[in-house]
Amino acid sequence: LWSVLLAAAAACGGSGGAAPASMQTPASSVAGSSSVPPPGTLIAGAPAGTPAIKSPAASAGAPATVPSSLPAAVPMAGPGALPSAPGAAPGGGATKPMAAAPEPVLVDAADEAACDPVGAAPDATEAAEVLKVRISDVAPGWKAPGGTTYACFWIDIDMPEKHHIIGWEGAVGDRSVHHQQVSLAPKPFYLTQQGGLCGLPTVDYTWTGEKPTEWTPKLAGYPVGGPESGGKAHFLWQTHIEGASSYAGGFNVYVTKKLRKYDAGNFEQGDVRGIMIPPMATDHVHTAKCSADMLRPKLVQPIYVFASMQHAHLMIRHIKSDLWRNGAVVKNFGDQQASGFAGFFDQQFMPQKPCVKIMPGDELTTVCQYANPTNVTIMGGEATNQEMCTTFYQYFPRLPGTSNNFCGTIDSSGGFNDGAP
Repeated sequence: LWSVLLAAAAACGGSGGAAPASMQTPASSVAGSSSVPPPGTLIAGAPAGTPAIKSPAASAGAPATVPSSLPAAVPMAGPGALPSAPGAAPGGGATKPMAAAPEPVLVDAADEAACDPVGAAPDATEAAEVLKVRISDVAPGWKAPGGTTYACFWIDIDMPEKHHIIGWEGAVGDRSVHHQQVSLAPKPFYLTQQGGLCGLPTVDYTWTGEKPTEWTPKLAGYPVGGPESGGKAHFLWQTHIEGASSYAGGFNVYVTKKLRKYDAGNFEQGDVRGIMIPPMATDHVHTAKCSADMLRPKLVQPIYVFASMQHAHLMIRHIKSDLWRNGAVVKNFGDQQASGFAGFFDQQFMPQKPCVKIMPGDELTTVCQYANPTNVTIMGGEATNQEMCTTFYQYFPRLPGTSNNFCGTIDSSGGFNDGAP
């Protein structure tokens, strides 16, 4: 589970179309495949000829079809990096004026003291509505063919005014689903069919297994829609499935026009590349580090963490996440034992009370202890029977851009930025 998992090279074809997303008031042991193909070798598709669904309020591209050939995965320069757009000049496209540095958003002392990470259902003044986003709406009939499948879906919903997402809930209901991750960024240009392969420019929320509704604190909400987003609410989500599946679920988001004081974001720290667990190892330790020099250029302002989640796969036995300042640990975000896939499904965001301030020049570490009972070396990677060592941090105020929200290492197909801002 990680942020920017794969980038596809050539576009895969597919016709334009549309798909609905309903806006309603809410009513109240999979193991890793014994033979998992290399990451990035599968793109799941819907049966050929699946008709597009049209709606004036949403556009979601064409339903997936099974491609006759698969695009090769290409390395990415950093989180969310995309292949050059059609017509772009070699080496990065047309020259553009240098953008002005973003103004830092500073949290006043009263808000820092009042930060309560435990969210609550919206009150009557927030008039929240729920958006129900489903694979079945944008790609009816879609199927995962088996093995390890990463599939990306998207939908754009008319939303002329800026809203805040103040609650998230997964609508998974299928244990073959390893995770779902949602980005509030527009889809990458090369993703032309539903169920194709993509890298996520941001990761704004993530689920492992089925979880109850998770509310943001009263001070913050995730920004969606409005003029800065072209009057659209963009939802780009990636689903990782192990094994053959007809999974058609998705997620729900609770949105309100009554904006909270700060925009929220998600920061991801950890390693995928560089993890190598020897055969029959009983106590192999890997330390993923976001050093002060790596973190400093990413933080244009201090951020305040209100919840965190640790993540690894089947071989994890112990995982610990710490914040360091001036050479000493000043906050532990989690220190827990875990055991295989059962432990994996216990992974969830845990409130941090009081909220934790992370400053430019601080350091973040995630330390993972693994046991490998097999006679083969286990490498870092996307598949369930590979490994990760990561921590997710929900925070405010939201950092600008995309690469600022990741810190760690990458494997050859993309993911964490290798220390670059």
